[in-house]
Amino acid sequence: MTVDVNQFEKRAETFREEMVREYYQALAGLKEQLEIASIYERYADLFAEDTVRALLGQKQDKQGRYLTELATMGYLEQQVKDLTEAITNFILKATVEWDGEEIPYQAVQPRLSNEPVMERRHELYARQRAVTAQSNDQRAERLQAMYSAAQGMGFTDYTTMCDELEDLHLAWLSEQMQAFLARTEKVYVEQLAHYLASIGVRQEEANVSDTLYLFRAPHFDDLFPAERMVPALRATLAGLGIDMDAQKGLELDTETRPLKSPRAFCAPIRVPDEVKLVIKPIGGQDDYRALFHEAGHAQHAVNTTAELPFAFKRLGDNSVTEGYAFLFDNLIRNPHWLREVLGAPRWEDFVRFSRFHKLWFLRRYGAKLLYEQELHAGMEAPASGYTEILGSALKVSIAPEKYLEDVDDAYYAAQYLRAWIFEVQMRFYLERAYGPAWFTEPAAGRFLMDLWRQGQRDNVVELAQQMGYAGLDLEPLTEELSNF
Repeated sequence: MTVDVNQFEKRAETFREEMVREYYQALAGLKEQLEIASIYERYADLFAEDTVRALLGQKQDKQGRYLTELATMGYLEQQVKDLTEAITNFILKATVEWDGEEIPYQAVQPRLSNEPVMERRHELYARQRAVTAQSNDQRAERLQAMYSAAQGMGFTDYTTMCDELEDLHLAWLSEQMQAFLARTEKVYVEQLAHYLASIGVRQEEANVSDTLYLFRAPHFDDLFPAERMVPALRATLAGLGIDMDAQKGLELDTETRPLKSPRAFCAPIRVPDEVKLVIKPIGGQDDYRALFHEAGHAQHAVNTTAELPFAFKRLGDNSVTEGYAFLFDNLIRNPHWLREVLGAPRWEDFVRFSRFHKLWFLRRYGAKLLYEQELHAGMEAPASGYTEILGSALKVSIAPEKYLEDVDDAYYAAQYLRAWIFEVQMRFYLERAYGPAWFTEPAAGRFLMDLWRQGQRDNVVELAQQMGYAGLDLEPLTEELSNF
């Protein structure tokens, strides 16, 4: 059997559009449940076993490889679509009893982020964890089904499949992150103790809910007023020569809805003509960071050349679009941006705090990468392994109930890590070419738009090489996060 790649690509594009629209409506709180099974049924031909095997066996150029990855991952998702629906809908409908009311599970994290009393945070977090645990059997069943499907396609295991299809270089990345965790351990421990003390929490009693409150950082709210958030984004883009209001394909969704996901996201439904930027405000610098992160995704999508093949517009290396997102959210901790765009009179404490925040995330995702490889290799006690590996990296109590909820499909943690590495290299290139306030230079905007127009045709290694680097290099990021 031979697959007509052009016909496959046309069908794949309409499939992706329907799927992203469905996820947007469910996660934006516009509908009460996710319904993807019927979409998979309409496009079952894309992910039929014969189709996937044929694509895997055909000699492929870059466009073909991206389509083969979509088909293979789609085949796995097809096998577990009912479980995916069930888990997502359970979370959308779940509630947690608190202060005499039933609050949506999705609304718990904002409550934790804004709860100043440690004992109340810990109790609410315990109640959330109890609900999380109820979905773990289905999550485990879903993972096992994906493992079987990967092996059925001829791959040694799930990890090998993801590594080969997505070109992640997991062995190299794992080695890099182990070195990063070791090199940043001392400074991380010092800064963690300092910041936990600032919210009245002893390290030996701290858990993740305390870090949610810590990183909410309400004492910095005066630097990041809600009414300046969207104007600050508009001004930043204007400095790059981009008129956000003239971008017909872009819609900003900041409306608060009970079922809306607390996790900001960009929904590129039809690139570049229909792109949703979705955020659920909870206040302060975290809102700004989330908005700017998703704005990086949105600008990438809305500036992508419409005539590109679908494989280059929407597929390929997701580390690329995450890199653009990190470039924008890093502006929130940039002293030049704080002075010139926000007019912040004092920002030194915030810059130091936000550097620690980023260090927390890098250590967390480095540990997640190491944990997920052991999980997918069949570790005997994954819940205990999760608490041990992440606890060792983060030095706070880790909830065992989260051991599967905290795992994204297809090693997306690796995509984030590659994107963080690429972002620093790209930012240093922009600073060398256009100055430390590169975000005020229309020439820098033109450079970025030239990159965005390519969609995801090239991966982050290729893009780094185009900027004069040998490839991805963790050293600049390690140096940046070791300097307090």
